[in-house]
Amino acid sequence: MSRTNDRKFLFDRGGVKTQLVDALKKAAAFSGVEIDAYAAMDNHFHVVCKVVRPDEPVPEPELLRRVAALKGERAANDLASHWKELRMLGMGAAVDEAQNRLRVRMNDISEFMKTFKETFNVWFKRERKYTGTIWSGRFTSTLVEGGRYRATCMKYVYFNPVRAGIVTRAADYAWSWMATAEAPFPFAGSVPAEGLMRRVAQIGGGKVFGSEAFVAETAFALGERFKSWRVTARAVGDIGYATHGWRLAKEVAA
Repeated sequence: MSRTNDRKFLFDRGGVKTQLVDALKKAAAFSGVEIDAYAAMDNHFHVVCKVVRPDEPVPEPELLRRVAALKGERAANDLASHWKELRMLGMGAAVDEAQNRLRVRMNDISEFMKTFKETFNVWFKRERKYTGTIWSGRFTSTLVEGGRYRATCMKYVYFNPVRAGIVTRAADYAWSWMATAEAPFPFAGSVPAEGLMRRVAQIGGGKVFGSEAFVAETAFALGERFKSWRVTARAVGDIGYATHGWRLAKEVAA
């Protein structure tokens, strides 16, 4: 989740939210991130996603395909021609270096968010002639276990426009993945929408959410990185567990 600076309603126009969603999808296609759910609101957005980490470095044809997804076919074709010219001049090392710089930007949540925000920022500042800071710091995140825990967070995102009083049926909101979803939504249990919102909100930025075993194991696995092995897996109502009261809560997405 990321919010606008001073919580200003910068995305109150439909066209702006359309561009926000478009930038999100382009960045995901470039970064190798699978989007499960999203909602673009007037002053913030939510996204549930999965970072796919390939076993091998992204090959050149896939690099060009991802550049095309982000910047268009012309940009990809120009880049391919440039790499070909460099190789003809005996500068293959320069091509390898350029491709590695692209690979560093892929299959990483922080780089995905950076690419998304930069793509949207360019459009927004140009179209709205906006000169201020758009975002309030970096994004906040929660590391989520799959299955019903992922579905719970998707449901939280699904109900955001309802909670804000914009629509009465979440499926009627045009700027969420529900507007184009082809598969039935995987509802998580029978937790009422309002109760779910309050409980999921407790999970907050930077925590780990899922089963008690997943939370403990994941937090412990990251303990050396954060120089701490003290973990409290706090129950969040009856929907799962989350880390609480230690440094991981703020630094897991760094």
